[in-house]
Amino acid sequence: MVFLADWEDKKHLFVYGIFAVQHGDHLTEDKKSTIDRLHNLLTASAGQVDLLVDESHGLETEDKPHATTFVAYWLDATTYQSWAASEAVQHFWTALPEDAGVWREVMTIPTSRYMFAANQNARWGLTTLTEKLRASNDEGYWGVYRHRIGSVDDTFTSPYVTAAKAKKATSKPNQLDACRVLDVPANGPRSSNEIRRGRVQLQNIPNNICFVREGQRQPNVAQEELGMWLEKVAPHAKSWIEHLDSHREKNGVLSFSTHVSKQSKLNNSDAAETDQLAYFLDLAHFEASGRAFKGHVHLRKTVMEMYGPGGPMDGIGKAELYVELLIVKSDEFEAEYVGCLEGTGLMYLRDVQ
Repeated sequence: MVFLADWEDKKHLFVYGIFAVQHGDHLTEDKKSTIDRLHNLLTASAGQVDLLVDESHGLETEDKPHATTFVAYWLDATTYQSWAASEAVQHFWTALPEDAGVWREVMTIPTSRYMFAANQNARWGLTTLTEKLRASNDEGYWGVYRHRIGSVDDTFTSPYVTAAKAKKATSKPNQLDACRVLDVPANGPRSSNEIRRGRVQLQNIPNNICFVREGQRQPNVAQEELGMWLEKVAPHAKSWIEHLDSHREKNGVLSFSTHVSKQSKLNNSDAAETDQLAYFLDLAHFEASGRAFKGHVHLRKTVMEMYGPGGPMDGIGKAELYVELLIVKSDEFEAEYVGCLEGTGLMYLRDVQ
């Protein structure tokens, strides 16, 4: 059983925004002030704001950048537009210094290109702004995300391929005739101590980029379930995360970060929550990465065996898993990076035509 977003035949043009402040191990007073001001601005308008405070959960952290990240949701795009154009918000962005380390990536998407799924009847992310979820047995097979979004007119294919995919396809004539090769950086901001001073604005990204947010939470989990999770699930999950982060150029991963949530407003719970935020070149690259990596195949199989019909946690497991997926058209994305580390988010796409 899986629980999906239920829009009750309503169509929404919503906004999904990622806002972040980069900082060191110890927050300066200036950074604290910037974080507080941004948080206050967001919570005054957005329907839901999630706070992510670290870019690690069980991974090596020596070279990970530190950041405070907000994921904010507006169910009505016009509400976001009014907020973004307000004097207070405009002043916040224009007053930032050249080395601020503050950035935003904002997607304005119709619900027809949004997919949400959870293993428990608990609303996360954008679905916290809806009244309910709907139960479904639509699960357990490759391509299920594509099927849930569904489109007879659009394959959600990028006009670009990775260099690795292009190399494999050289023996197949005409396969790449309509595509261009995108040089995907192997590493993100963790590999750079260089700050790009000033402002980088980004619009009109390559068509059909796929954004994915996955989250895990274990509220009130019994010791038996936690033990099984740590023994059977956690090692595969860690290897999958490390694979995506370390081999971005092979999997079409344009940006990847791992997080721990400081607080959760869902169900008044303070349970620990871990998150992964990723942009893939398109849905096909995301699907291929999951099928090709053995660790992910084992991860998927193990979770199904534990929580599926007849499994030891069938009907009694408390662990919560969810995924949000968006297909983004080129004119539905805007971003600004002010004094950020090289490799931050999708900043490097500024040079892509």
